[in-house]
Amino acid sequence: MRYVINLMEVGVQPAEWARRREDQGWHALSCADHFFTATRPFPHVWTTAAAMASATSTVTLTTAFVNNLFRSPVEVAQATLQLHLISEGRFELGLGAGWLRSEIDAAGLDYPEPRDRAGAFIESVQVIRELTHTGSCQFSGDYYEIDVPGLGPVGSVPPLLVGSVGGPRTVRGVTPHVDRVEIKASSASTRGGSLDMVAMAEIPDSHLFEMIDRVRAVDDEIEIGMFVLCNAGDDDRTKAVGESLQGSLYGRFFGPPGHVAEGLAWLEELGVSHAQLSPTDEGSFDRLAPLLL
Repeated sequence: MRYVINLMEVGVQPAEWARRREDQGWHALSCADHFFTATRPFPHVWTTAAAMASATSTVTLTTAFVNNLFRSPVEVAQATLQLHLISEGRFELGLGAGWLRSEIDAAGLDYPEPRDRAGAFIESVQVIRELTHTGSCQFSGDYYEIDVPGLGPVGSVPPLLVGSVGGPRTVRGVTPHVDRVEIKASSASTRGGSLDMVAMAEIPDSHLFEMIDRVRAVDDEIEIGMFVLCNAGDDDRTKAVGESLQGSLYGRFFGPPGHVAEGLAWLEELGVSHAQLSPTDEGSFDRLAPLLL
């Protein structure tokens, strides 16, 4: 199992954070792409990823996940190619459909209906793949009209992975165009445009099994990762969340560090090759490192 850890604190110096996490032995470092959530503001995804790439030498860099509702797929491809150059071939693009309605509305952007959000995401993946592979793209779809004669630098191709893959339509639409599918098994708890902990507590293990089967039905050899909302600690808040999720899929990922490590080992037994850890407490990384690395 390869572990990807997610920087979500706006007050942290990303270069220092990245050097420390690389020294700890984490396999990949990522930055979340939000303006803000109900609990915190977030660092800017591109500037943060560039700072982390410049400060490290061996660790993989990625994004969790570039929000398709924020920007054009042409800008995403341009930034991806430049980050791949800055990192000397260590960058992987993680792309997501976008889900948090409050930040979209607050930024004056449009929040599409689920059908259109999925459709734009599927088309965006195709545009970005063509641009990062060839440097050019002519594409005519329901959501994008693209005619780009040249982007660069084009050399070694950065891997493309997608998150927010939940429903059958997005699985069918994006899997043939990516190098790894990052399953978001909690998608049922964010369909209303915010995180619903009650809905999250109702997600069973079987939901994850079904999602893996959907991906395998499209491509039985593609790598599968999982975006893991989690927290490792013995504090009262983590215990309370763990208890509220007990018996559900996500009950495996909230609680003492040993409990969370066991849940992640269980994912590996299912054939999940990458776990992207997104805890509510940054200290979870320090508590999990001795158990996972």
